[in-house]
Amino acid sequence: MINDFLEAGQKELQLIVFKLGSEEYAIPITSVQEIIMLQTPTRIPKAPTFVEGVINLRGHIIPIIDGRKKFQLEVKESTNESRIMIIEVESDTIGLIVDAVYEVIHLNVDDIEPPPIDTSEDSDFLWGVGKTQDRLLILINPLKFLNFSETKSLKSLSKVSEMIKQSGCTNEKPDSKEKVAKKDEVAS
Repeated sequence: MINDFLEAGQKELQLIVFKLGSEEYAIPITSVQEIIMLQTPTRIPKAPTFVEGVINLRGHIIPIIDGRKKFQLEVKESTNESRIMIIEVESDTIGLIVDAVYEVIHLNVDDIEPPPIDTSEDSDFLWGVGKTQDRLLILINPLKFLNFSETKSLKSLSKVSEMIKQSGCTNEKPDSKEKVAKKDEVAS
């Protein structure tokens, strides 16, 4: 991916820095649609362990991934700083739960090193390490964030979510007037 930027003559990247556990990560800002407050997702049976469920974001069903579980970090309770980053992964949109979102930075392409260890297929979403001031940032490649089986699982999950949405089943509770009207219909 760095080669793509170099070939395009780009010398600087704009990245969003976020935190998971004690480490700082960064992802290209062009992959992030928005950052929202944490919501409680609707759980979907038999979803992969790192998938918390789905949310309805302005009419779109978005699978929500717990960043700590995906990166095999210790799972902890969310805080007031926890956020969901809505990101583009290949041709899909997902939500990534992170501990905090810090800032947008500009990073010179020359300050990016390849991963210092040989990454396995499960972790080839690690793009490299960015050096900025006195910090190291773990750079995430959104194009490889999910492996093939994870992508397939999320596509199945999205199909189930869409079927639920089309059937009219939602988590919304009818207001009390609707409940009374339904009780009257049943009683008649």
